[in-house]
Amino acid sequence: MKKLVFLILFILSFGCKNNSEQLSTIKGSYIFFEDAAVLQTKDEIYGVYMNEKTLELNEKAKALKAKTSEIIYVELKGNISTEEDEKIKWEKKFDIVEIISVSQKKQAKNTLILGTE
Repeated sequence: MKKLVFLILFILSFGCKNNSEQLSTIKGSYIFFEDAAVLQTKDEIYGVYMNEKTLELNEKAKALKAKTSEIIYVELKGNISTEEDEKIKWEKKFDIVEIISVSQKKQAKNTLILGTE
C-alpha cells in the first residue's frame, strides 16, 4: 500500500509540467497586415497566431508606425508550434503569450568598450 501511495505521489509531482518553462522568448522584426502577422528573427520566420495578445501588439505597433509597411522590432514570449494550420502556411508558428518590448528601431547592444587594441 505504501508503494502505491509513493508511486501516485511520484507520478503527480513529475507528471505535471509548468507552462512557463515551455515558453520561448523571441526577438525580431514584426510586421502585420489586416489579418496576417509575421515574426522574423535572424534565423527563422514565424507565422503569428491571431489572438488577444497579437491584437494588442498590433495596436502598440500601429502607434509607432509612420507607414503601414514599416517593420517594428519586438521581444515576445510565447509558444512555438509546427502543427498544420488552415490560415498560417509558414512551417513554424508563434503564439504570443506576453509582450516584453515594442520599438521602432532595433535595440543596439549595450556594450561599454574601454580603450583601444
